[in-house]
Amino acid sequence: MGFNFNTFFGYEAEINKAHDLVLIYGFAVLIFGILGLSIIAIIFRKIGLTAIISYFISPLILCLGLTLLISILPTIIFCVVASDISGVQLIYSWITIFSGMLFFVVFNLSTIKKFVKEFGKLTEQQEFRNRNR
Repeated sequence: MGFNFNTFFGYEAEINKAHDLVLIYGFAVLIFGILGLSIIAIIFRKIGLTAIISYFISPLILCLGLTLLISILPTIIFCVVASDISGVQLIYSWITIFSGMLFFVVFNLSTIKKFVKEFGKLTEQQEFRNRNR
């Protein structure tokens, strides 16, 4: 028995009936996931658990943000050009994009942190140079 991309844990009939709701709920999960993790990060920062924020929550927020940005183009292509794509196949494409972004962020976390630090330093230097005297 092989894997079939038209099955999704027995819910494929319900998912394929509501193709527009798949789009709405898919993007809502990404956006509200970012908001929810941000609120959790604020709470953990108040408590003082910055290590958990730095190594778990921030990479997940970055992963969800990149997934949101990158999944827009394939979703438009799948819905406009290839209109015969089912909602289950769309969900699998989002899961693939999310897992790819998760691996990218996990393997390049130190490089991403260095980039953000250097970008912050450059911004501070520009603000210092452009201040009013």
